[in-house]
Amino acid sequence: MICTSLGKYVSCAMLVSLLVLVPAAGWTESADSPEVELSIRRVALFKNGLGFYTSDATLSDETTTVKFSELPVPVFGTFWVGYGKGLKVSQFVARLEEFSEETDVANLSQLLQANVGNEVVLRAGFGGDETIRGILQKFSGDEAIGVQPGRDLRYPGYPVPNAGFVVIQTDSGTVFLDAGMIRRVDFDGGSIGNSLPVTGQKPSLILELEKPARGEEITVSYLAKGATWTPGYLIDLSDPEIAKFHASAVIVNELADFEGVQLELVTGFPNIKFAEVTSPLAKTQGLTEFMSALSGDLYVRGGRSARMGMMLTNVVAYDAVSSRERAPGPSYSSASAGQVSEDLFLYPVDDFSLKKDETAWRPLFSAEMPYEHIYTWKIADFVDAHSRYQTPDESSGGKTGEVWHSCRLTNSLDLPLTTAATEFVTDGQFVGQDVCYYTAPGMETTIRINRAMNVLVDQTEIELKRERQVAKFRGNYYDLVEVRGELEINNKLDKTISLEVVKELSGEVLEMLPEADDVPTAKGLKQTNPRHLLTWELELEPGQKVTLSYRYQVYIVS
Repeated sequence: MICTSLGKYVSCAMLVSLLVLVPAAGWTESADSPEVELSIRRVALFKNGLGFYTSDATLSDETTTVKFSELPVPVFGTFWVGYGKGLKVSQFVARLEEFSEETDVANLSQLLQANVGNEVVLRAGFGGDETIRGILQKFSGDEAIGVQPGRDLRYPGYPVPNAGFVVIQTDSGTVFLDAGMIRRVDFDGGSIGNSLPVTGQKPSLILELEKPARGEEITVSYLAKGATWTPGYLIDLSDPEIAKFHASAVIVNELADFEGVQLELVTGFPNIKFAEVTSPLAKTQGLTEFMSALSGDLYVRGGRSARMGMMLTNVVAYDAVSSRERAPGPSYSSASAGQVSEDLFLYPVDDFSLKKDETAWRPLFSAEMPYEHIYTWKIADFVDAHSRYQTPDESSGGKTGEVWHSCRLTNSLDLPLTTAATEFVTDGQFVGQDVCYYTAPGMETTIRINRAMNVLVDQTEIELKRERQVAKFRGNYYDLVEVRGELEINNKLDKTISLEVVKELSGEVLEMLPEADDVPTAKGLKQTNPRHLLTWELELEPGQKVTLSYRYQVYIVS
């Protein structure tokens, strides 16, 4: 065990490989040890299914050996224990212990096993037309034990009996019957068993002390899977200039009961190197599996956890109503005072309670943010990364591009907007849904609302001149080609719109009509041509048609 003094408390990390392989001398049996429940006090949830949990417990005065059970499965390298200097800890040891518990019968085979000794009437055969009456003497499931996978994250499942054969003592003799042939069971009376004892193993964590605890507290913290949160935004565009912005969280809990915990909903991109490696303290895998998982995560950069999606299904934040009725919006409150922890941001929720296997929708905050309606048309580069030219039809599948009606929103809060599903409403009517990506305080973000079907566009590019094999780069000959492009926009809407046209382009820009904002962008090390983003910002009146043009020269592989 490695311990570090932190003022009044000592923080300790277990040498988990020793715990798995070598029981310490003076091992204490835990059968009579008092069992202490660790109460979760603080939960920090990430959007990838991991959470950081802090639990604590108070130890009784004369305790020298304590058993902690039903501990969630921690991620490797994240299990830490804190305790006061007055507590003399010898060691923690994790092991599997036998358990027995009653489980309700779940099928006909289990019902038969639960009623051995009862008088029954069995209907058997493919059509259930054969009747057998007698005393149920034996069910082969007594000796055929299987494992039923469970959702409990502490251990993979618990044993239940398999189907087999039954032995019936009838008036005419003993009948052996395949349990799979039984279609119905009737009972003539008496008590009917509806549960079965099942046995198995589950992990326990044993704390051994050098002297009695004398009422000291102990704290355990760890990363574990089993609960997550996903954000959702509702943006009301009823006002033409100020959007009413509402944020909520859907919290999914499959880990343990949360009772009055301090909950923190974390945004950002946490670096969790061993997110896919289970701590040996969980006793859910053997040494070989653990070493394999550990070595794999050490040598493969970017585990699956880094690519996990960050959003789940979001719930609607208002009730459905007719189009003539305005839907009630969420009540307003100021944005919560968030907390910054290194590169992560935390949304705090005080006194949060949620039972295991429950899902909660929770409002976070409401705010007003300035915005504008913007129509956007983005046109891809027709020169690929290998300096080969593709016609507009080849590069876009015959499509001229899509114009999107979007909302350009300014984050006026002191906290960032995390990536989230975003729903738009106007006067209570649903108008669209897309994704709001991470937006820092004070920055703008553009969120698509719907396709602008009545803003018609077309694009063409014409080769004006070609000088063949004028240059050689990296062993390839290149032609220098001069190209003229035209972009046509026709506003068929009955209102004036703001339109942003963005054209990606490779090569040297020679001319733009009208003048566009030309931003050079980085090119790849193996790319021959510089890259540009040409941006036009236009105001189009109803029925107005405009043509934008540009001319450039580009090296194209011969």
